[in-house]
Amino acid sequence: MTKQRLAVAVLLAFLAACTTPNIPTPPAFELPTRIAVRQGTRTVSIPLDEYVLGSILAEVSPVDETPRTAARIFEVQAVIARTYAVAHLGRHRSQGFDLCDTTHCQLYDPARIKTSRFSTIAREAVQKTTRQLLIYARRPAEALYHADCGGSTTSADAVWGGPAVPYLQPEIDNQPSLIHRTWRFAAPLAKLREALNRDSRSRVGRRLEGIDVVKRDVSGRIATVAVRGDERHVLRGEDLRAILNQTFGDRAVQSTKLQIARTSDAYVFTGAGFGHGVGLCQIGAAARARRGESVDDILAAYFEGAYVVTIR
Repeated sequence: MTKQRLAVAVLLAFLAACTTPNIPTPPAFELPTRIAVRQGTRTVSIPLDEYVLGSILAEVSPVDETPRTAARIFEVQAVIARTYAVAHLGRHRSQGFDLCDTTHCQLYDPARIKTSRFSTIAREAVQKTTRQLLIYARRPAEALYHADCGGSTTSADAVWGGPAVPYLQPEIDNQPSLIHRTWRFAAPLAKLREALNRDSRSRVGRRLEGIDVVKRDVSGRIATVAVRGDERHVLRGEDLRAILNQTFGDRAVQSTKLQIARTSDAYVFTGAGFGHGVGLCQIGAAARARRGESVDDILAAYFEGAYVVTIR
């Protein structure tokens, strides 16, 4: 760790010690009243909570849940969506708007407000949590989330590199009666080689000799992987997943919590979970809501040291 990173880590630890859930320090910022969102090919300016409503309806669908559990799920997602939006205002400033409506930021689909059968309960959740943010060290937290952690979350630095984020650390998430998804994907050798060659980070040339796990993180996910052929590259597991899914689709390699095996004519990927695995696990949060946990307790389970504050 460099001296600069060490100094930052010490400062964060000091701020965290002075900023606890029991005695929260008032955050030093104001909520925006409106945000600019790129919706398809046009930019719209909308009230913050209307954006939150269109986002949570696009991101979660609590089918088969009781009304009480569904309400809690939407309340949790509303705090997350609002925090994410505030923390990432201006992410696309150079393009003339704040946030896009895709997974590059977070999903936003205003049509769901009119068509979803959960619209009323979701709007009530947004209203109940209005002006609430997840806070760490007096600033909006990096409120990351994913569909299914496969049994354990992982740290932000393990997935993307950079300094460790104190509240985005690995956590076991095996809740009672919770069944995490498992999946299998087989990629034909020729098509896999073509997919790898489309990106300079994974280009192997005319031959694909192997895909080897170099390192796994503490959650069991692939941290780094080597691809071998005419060229050899070592890249992050999440980068490999993104590169392959550009060709095969988002539901091909669903997470980096996986095993890789070669057959005579294909590579077979088998794994658990769906998404990058950092922050809130949506299926785990739903299980906690089903069990009756509060919004604060659910968020504390995935963002240790962060806490919910109502911005006045």
